[in-house]
Amino acid sequence: MLRWISRGCGLVVLLVTAQAVLAQDFSADVVNEKGGELKKIYSTKDKVRFEVEGRNQAMGPSALIVDEAQNKWILLMAQRHMYMDSLPAMMKTPTMYQFWHVEDVNDACPQWKKFAEQEGSHQNWGSCTKVGPDTVNGRSTVKYDGVSSNGVKSSYWVDTKLHCLIKTAGGTGGGIELRNIQEGSQPSSLFEVPAGYMKMDMGAMMQQRQ
Repeated sequence: MLRWISRGCGLVVLLVTAQAVLAQDFSADVVNEKGGELKKIYSTKDKVRFEVEGRNQAMGPSALIVDEAQNKWILLMAQRHMYMDSLPAMMKTPTMYQFWHVEDVNDACPQWKKFAEQEGSHQNWGSCTKVGPDTVNGRSTVKYDGVSSNGVKSSYWVDTKLHCLIKTAGGTGGGIELRNIQEGSQPSSLFEVPAGYMKMDMGAMMQQRQ
């Protein structure tokens, strides 16, 4: 199945094609078995904030705010007090964020396959199988198993209440798990540009370098 799902799961850059669903408001810690940069997620019905602990000291901690309903996003750079509302072309979309919201928790395979086709990586699609109900850290989930066209196996757990992926295992990108999930409304300020932040113009910066 989903070699395309595993690719880039540990990096936060952009969410462009995710289908918004009426998910519950919650926050969660993100644990990556390969030590990825993504540390925290805050989610509302149509907005998501991904917090990143950058390895680049010049960048410092940052956050990606995604408005799924309007297909917009903002990258905040706390250390520099700056933000961007577009990303350089060399930065690619981590596939995790294209499929982590699931419309039908009991039949996720068609949605994921559609994303693979939209991304142009459907040739790597092998199989997607619904295993059935399972429990992850006390939460009710539906487990899916996948095998890519070259035989790489992976597993995925979709939370039945949150309508989102809360655990992955196997694959080429390693496992990712949401822990310490706290349901409840999230402050609106989390999804806004803080006062005093200056917009970074990447186009102008590239022209200056040239």
